[in-house]
Amino acid sequence: MMKSRKGFTLVELMIVIALLAIIAAVGGLALHAYTLNRNLKSAAREIVSDFFVYRARATSEGKTYRIAFDVDGNTYTIQPGSSTPVTRSPMAFGSDIRIINANFGAGQTINFLPRGTVSPFGNVKLRNSRQSNATIKVNIAGRTYVKFEIK
Repeated sequence: MMKSRKGFTLVELMIVIALLAIIAAVGGLALHAYTLNRNLKSAAREIVSDFFVYRARATSEGKTYRIAFDVDGNTYTIQPGSSTPVTRSPMAFGSDIRIINANFGAGQTINFLPRGTVSPFGNVKLRNSRQSNATIKVNIAGRTYVKFEIK
């Protein structure tokens, strides 16, 4: 009489390990894409936050605040009145995030006026390495809208 053996064969274990490896690879790729898009959203929200802060400061202090975008340098500089300018970069949220364009009238600078309005109004566009976009639009009243095109 033969005893039945309990356990797994080597082939069964290899199949399970191969399936787990495939699931991990697919999950890793999805996590990477999610992280890139999350970084893009965070960078866009940081710029929107700066718009809100400096619009409010312009109103409360009675000064004009200027944010100048440098598309080639992938940075933007906040120029508050006579204080020292502050330079920031969306790359703080990921090295793959780029400022694609900044269109405010004929230039790349937006002014937050003491009345709470902006001059000129326009938009800023960010892109990550997945070709996902974030467009930040500012109207003349200083209201800011963000549109995400996630890929």
